[in-house]
Amino acid sequence: MRKPFVIAAMLLCSSLAIAQEADELGGSNAELSVIARAEYLNGDPLGNSSLYTLLEGNISDNLSYSVCNHWLSSDPGALYGATFHADDVNWLDFAYLTYSLDKVELSLGKSDLCWGTYEMDEYDWDVHYPMASSLWFTLPIYQWGVKASWMPIENLTLDFKVSSSPYSEHPFEDGLLTYGLRARYEEEDSFGAMVAYNLFNTGFGDPIGVLSAGAQLYVGDVRLVADFNNKVGDLNYLTVFLDGFTSSLKCVVPFGEESEFELFGQAAYERISSGNLEDLSGSLGVHWNPLDWLRVHALGNYRLGDINPGFFFNVGVTCNIPISL
Repeated sequence: MRKPFVIAAMLLCSSLAIAQEADELGGSNAELSVIARAEYLNGDPLGNSSLYTLLEGNISDNLSYSVCNHWLSSDPGALYGATFHADDVNWLDFAYLTYSLDKVELSLGKSDLCWGTYEMDEYDWDVHYPMASSLWFTLPIYQWGVKASWMPIENLTLDFKVSSSPYSEHPFEDGLLTYGLRARYEEEDSFGAMVAYNLFNTGFGDPIGVLSAGAQLYVGDVRLVADFNNKVGDLNYLTVFLDGFTSSLKCVVPFGEESEFELFGQAAYERISSGNLEDLSGSLGVHWNPLDWLRVHALGNYRLGDINPGFFFNVGVTCNIPISL
């Protein structure tokens, strides 16, 4: 266990050195965020309790970097035991460089796949386990590779990524690759939509293609989000994908002085083709943001069907403390 901690310490120190050098070169301000989440979840007492750091900044006007480390979780042994794995999450969520021109970006390193749902677009520390889809649990979304992005018109981004495959134990060791293509349109605080297709080399049989799509709409301050995947995650962890689909509709309603509170609800439906297994769930919860860096959450989730029925209750707190470097 000592080796992963040494590597983690070296990476954090080198990240801070990069931030310091960027500042000396006159790059834009670098920022380190420390994110701690503590919670209780019945059935899984520590739930998504975790500790992260997020370091972002510029090395030059055109070159930027992002590094996110997942230092602690409810199962730290598994987190560090999966070091350098492509088939599981580990203590390094993402670490990549991005070179930007007027309408083109090129990113190199470990980053998220070109996925089409807003659920996968959230930071991990913002996700509530009872509301997450099966794919959120089974798909290691962060993979090593190269991504090219093109913005042909305002608000529209086309992404293409070639990366390691979650069907490899270690990145690229067996030549397995994932190819992803995504189109994304976003008007801030108004409307957004994206659709993506990823082709996964598995090392057995034909490659697996996954279609994912999402849309969000603002009606005043109210946000509506719909997501869809044409595959289901295997919660027995025997493989990544099962035939079927996932779908969800979420509503977020801010209220109170300066939107200090958020009421949110979600309805979700998943279906596994083999055995005609179904999962229907409803969630209702509230966020309280008494300070800019502090969020308290409480939610209930009830599930019907064949996959994971029952009632789940989740309460916790998330601290997100920014540190300018």
